[in-house]
Amino acid sequence: MEIACVIDDRLATPARPGRAGGPWPGRAELADPLAAAEATEGFVRALEGIGAAVESERAGEAFFAVDGLRGIHGGSTATVLDVARCAAEETLDRPLRLAAGRTRLAAYLAAAEWPRPAPVAALRDRLGVPDREADEFLEALAQLGIETLRKLARLSSDQLADRFGPLGLRALRLCRGEEEPLRPRAPYEELSEQIDLPEGTAGRQLTRALELLVDRLLAVPARRGRTLLGLRLGAVLAGGGSWSVDQGLGRPSASPAVLRTVLLPRLEELPGPAEALHLRALGFGPPASDQLQLSVGGSEPRRRRLRDAVREVRAAQGPEALLRILPVDAASRVPERWGMLTPFPEL
Repeated sequence: MEIACVIDDRLATPARPGRAGGPWPGRAELADPLAAAEATEGFVRALEGIGAAVESERAGEAFFAVDGLRGIHGGSTATVLDVARCAAEETLDRPLRLAAGRTRLAAYLAAAEWPRPAPVAALRDRLGVPDREADEFLEALAQLGIETLRKLARLSSDQLADRFGPLGLRALRLCRGEEEPLRPRAPYEELSEQIDLPEGTAGRQLTRALELLVDRLLAVPARRGRTLLGLRLGAVLAGGGSWSVDQGLGRPSASPAVLRTVLLPRLEELPGPAEALHLRALGFGPPASDQLQLSVGGSEPRRRRLRDAVREVRAAQGPEALLRILPVDAASRVPERWGMLTPFPEL
């Protein structure tokens, strides 16, 4: 299998080769991770649009298998890369780095233009461990005189396992091209909502804003009653920059109470006041009606009928046909801040 790597220098923050072959930051730490995640989503969707099954686990970087695309786009790897480059660059309106190799690591080294022989520093972001642990591992290799991937690949598994344990064995497998298969994501539709916040929003008001955002996301007609598999909560910070975090749900759900329960603790991670909140669906599960729900007192048939009625009204009259009042700031002197209209939830 031949694997292609796509890198956007303005979004990705891996170590990059310096003039002497050592690592230096490709750019300063990205101050706007929400924008990076959205831009990455854009070019990944563009790659999926040409038929690629894409794996993307960090901002500004993506991998896909070339083999199945040759017959569609001209029969050669070079042609596939040209088509992928045009599609991705049209989305971002800036040049990207693309290259192909036998493994993820080989494709990444070529796309990032590491020198040959590549230094062991190229493994830093590919080991699947925290940065500090990776740095300590690379420093220990340097002290032992193991400066390149070629030298590392010549060592035996017993030598690395005895000195570094599982981390050393993973590094050795990467150098020898023994990687696990690609894990392409399942393409999903665009489903996101954003709400602007008044200056000074915090505490209970921020919680209410999140509740409103969840209600709006679940009321979008494009969801078509399906459950959600994960969410990305983001914020535009009042002091500049942004913040975002991905939240898995454990099991498919379309319950507003469940979504609020898993997202509310993440608000405590906000690094500063926010002027906007953003919520994006990260994949869909089966329709909510397909899930079995247990209830006490025989209330489930009534809830099911009410849910069906809500969907029918929205289908006929639009997403704003059924609203409820969400209390926001009862102590405010401005009546308009006492409450907000939010879509009625699908119970």
